[in-house]
Amino acid sequence: MSKTSSSVEQPRPVVSRAHVGLSEERIVAAAMEVLESDGLDGLSLRAVAGRLGVRVNAVAWHVKDKAGLIGAATDAMMADCLPARLPRHPEERVRKLLKSFRATLCSRRDGARLMQEGFSLARPHQLAFAEAFNAALRATGRSSKEVAWTAWTLIYFVISLVNEEQASPDRTPGVEAAAADPAAFPCLAETIEHLTGESFDDRFAYGVDLILTGRSAAHGAG
Repeated sequence: MSKTSSSVEQPRPVVSRAHVGLSEERIVAAAMEVLESDGLDGLSLRAVAGRLGVRVNAVAWHVKDKAGLIGAATDAMMADCLPARLPRHPEERVRKLLKSFRATLCSRRDGARLMQEGFSLARPHQLAFAEAFNAALRATGRSSKEVAWTAWTLIYFVISLVNEEQASPDRTPGVEAAAADPAAFPCLAETIEHLTGESFDDRFAYGVDLILTGRSAAHGAG
């Protein structure tokens, strides 16, 4: 007697358990370990999966792709960037937030590059920092347009400075320009000594001062 269609054993659905016991928090923690040991160039889904002892698709189930992994790692880096207490004076608040931002980038290998690639206001920690930073600038009396442009200028200044600070010693502008012929480039030869590895703290303070106090003559626009 032939079996009816109802009695025929149907294929069981394949249930992926790749993500069981794995969380985004564990993935991000492993990503930070990879970042510290191998740098941003070595950070990949495969490297994180190897660190955790799981398959690549298990990591991808949580973060989707490398961009998602970098975004999650960037936001984790920013988790402690917002100080618990901030000064009441708006400009001092801005300065403290910038110091904290720089310290956060410096605390991780390739932190500046990670921020460049993974910045997203769709992530909670970055969103919280951006709100606090923009609110502090707004409290200084700047217009919304000036807040936007000042925030953009300051954040990119800090990222660029830290990027240079974290670069290989032989790739800094000071080292590269030192090889230039002083007879052909006399001005450069006189000024390049001020771009040394020991001057980052002073250059940070100078740049922040210059941007905050050197407001555009058109600051009332917008």
